[in-house]
Amino acid sequence: MKENKKLKFSFLIVAMISLSLLLAMIPTTFNFIITTNSRGVMTSYMHEDKKLIEDDFYKSKAFDEALIRPLLYWTSTSVIDENDNRNYEKDYLENKKESAKKQLSYVKNIKYIAINKDTNEVYSNTDYKTIEDFKKNIKGKCDVYVSSNDYNTSYTKEIKNKTYEKANVNKELGDVLVYNLKDFDVCISINKNFENYSGYYDKVSEIKIDFDSEVFYFKIIIVSSIISLILFIVSISIYKKMKCEVLDRNSFYLKFYKIIPLEIYIIASLFLLYSLIGIIKTGYSVYYYYNVLDHLVYTFICIFGLLAIAYILRKEIKSFDKPIEILKTSLIVRVLILGKKIFKDTNKVTKSVPLAKRIIILAMLSVGVGTIGWFIGFLFGSTLLLFLFGPILSLTIVVLYVYYLIKKLAYLSYIMEGTERIKGGDIHYKLDIIGDDNFSNLAENINNIGDGLDKAIYNQLKSERLKSELITNVSHDLKTPLTSIINYIELIKKEEDIKPEHIKDYVNVLDSKSKRLKVLIEDLFEASKASSGNLELNMEKIDITQLLRQAIGEMEEKLSKANLDLKLRAPEEKTYIMADGKKLYRVLENLLSNISKYSLDNTRVYIDIIEENDKVKLTMKNISSYELNFDPEEIMERFKRADESRNTEGSGLGLAIARDLVNAQGGRFEIDIDGDLFKSVVEFNLIY
Repeated sequence: MKENKKLKFSFLIVAMISLSLLLAMIPTTFNFIITTNSRGVMTSYMHEDKKLIEDDFYKSKAFDEALIRPLLYWTSTSVIDENDNRNYEKDYLENKKESAKKQLSYVKNIKYIAINKDTNEVYSNTDYKTIEDFKKNIKGKCDVYVSSNDYNTSYTKEIKNKTYEKANVNKELGDVLVYNLKDFDVCISINKNFENYSGYYDKVSEIKIDFDSEVFYFKIIIVSSIISLILFIVSISIYKKMKCEVLDRNSFYLKFYKIIPLEIYIIASLFLLYSLIGIIKTGYSVYYYYNVLDHLVYTFICIFGLLAIAYILRKEIKSFDKPIEILKTSLIVRVLILGKKIFKDTNKVTKSVPLAKRIIILAMLSVGVGTIGWFIGFLFGSTLLLFLFGPILSLTIVVLYVYYLIKKLAYLSYIMEGTERIKGGDIHYKLDIIGDDNFSNLAENINNIGDGLDKAIYNQLKSERLKSELITNVSHDLKTPLTSIINYIELIKKEEDIKPEHIKDYVNVLDSKSKRLKVLIEDLFEASKASSGNLELNMEKIDITQLLRQAIGEMEEKLSKANLDLKLRAPEEKTYIMADGKKLYRVLENLLSNISKYSLDNTRVYIDIIEENDKVKLTMKNISSYELNFDPEEIMERFKRADESRNTEGSGLGLAIARDLVNAQGGRFEIDIDGDLFKSVVEFNLIY
């Protein structure tokens, strides 16, 4: 696995180097091709057949921009006249003319002539006095003729007996002719065979050498770019196919990178970006070939640094559960978290118990040590002793003691928080026992209290369970004799000759009361099972609307006898919930039975089924015939009845059974009372 990681890391480095080199070549190439300074390998503005790399030096941008422009400036300035430049002093113009002539004297490998057509002043490094004679007798590798007539400048270039003309070059050369010559002619001829002069300045030779070097270097850039692109594609493809992680969550290097504050990465990125922009901008004014390599190296370093930082930050972000958590590595966030912790500890101290005695002892100790120190210093006459044994020793004791108090008070605050959690119901929470003092004894006692509460609650739950089991067992035991009594009553009722006649009335009373007793025992048995959680549920997908209609149909006779007008509002489509059909039917039966028993005659009963927020809510509302002077929670207690005089039939267990059955099926049951309006609500999750 480690070898695979090393191999994948190697491909990553190759990909980053090749991509950085490829991107670094873009501004360098741009600088070579289209820079408007004194370099450039593109075809000049004088020629229509544009090339990205112009092989012919005399048709290149370097020739017209780097060579002809300064030569034109010097030659035209050498014949300026004060009448053409009234804005300049005569001495100033004379100095400029002499300076231009001096510069021309340094340039070898050219022949030139400049004529001011207004003054007929001629300046040339030949013996010819007219343009016609110069052009007739001088033929070089490239001949340039620039003519200005009434400030309209034209440019003619002849290369290998082929002529290139541009009638108006004011836009291209206007900034060169700074001294506003109105009418002039300049002719420049480049020698066919360059000679190596040891003069002070050979501009023609230098620019030609630079141009050849740039063309060669640009071709190297093209080849290098293609190789870099291929290397990048291959290495990044292999890197992505390898399954292992170079920097996983448990990596030592990733943990080390997380130690470095986020601000360092941001500052480094901004510095590299700023440097990169500066290098690209200044790269356009690089005049010498050896600086181009520096430009490429510096650009490569900046891009590689940015890519490395981006990769590290991406891995850090992926190592967190949420991307926002990378802010935890920020130095500012770390300081804020530390400050928050210190503030919390200080806040805990301020809420602690009084420590008057300890503070008094501390004050006395500090004063005592300070006094002794001052006395010793005074006795020996030493300023150093006065300083050491006085304030410094006292301050040291105070700092150490305050640290001890803060530590203990923080533990006390921790104990108080633990008691709050136990008070809130988390009785299984245990405090850590630290040290062996009053605070640790307090923590141990609180843990013991929690154990006692846990035991008490366990005993209470056990008692409730035993009660439920007792009720269940008694109800079951009563069923057998009660069934026998009911059966024998049925046999007596079948006897035809029963004397005397009033015995039949007794039998009817026994029949009615035994059946009611059976209902009471069944309700008690079911209520006990529902509350204890011993129900066997058969959960299935049920249409609650259909089940409700079925229950209403079964109870229709009872509802009709009570003269109740039933208003049902339910969705037309099926409404599914997950429940036990039999148990839910018993709930609906209990609620409808209560409505038939306790509703005011000749009133309306509203039953609604509503789908809301992925819930199904069944609501039943009726007007009670009895005064509802009790709490909604109270009516759901066992054996509690709305008819407190108990003149109606019922066990008082119907709502308690309905609540427990609904809760056992994962639903919610509640009732609400508003005056004489009684409302019951059954809610389940909607199933699609």
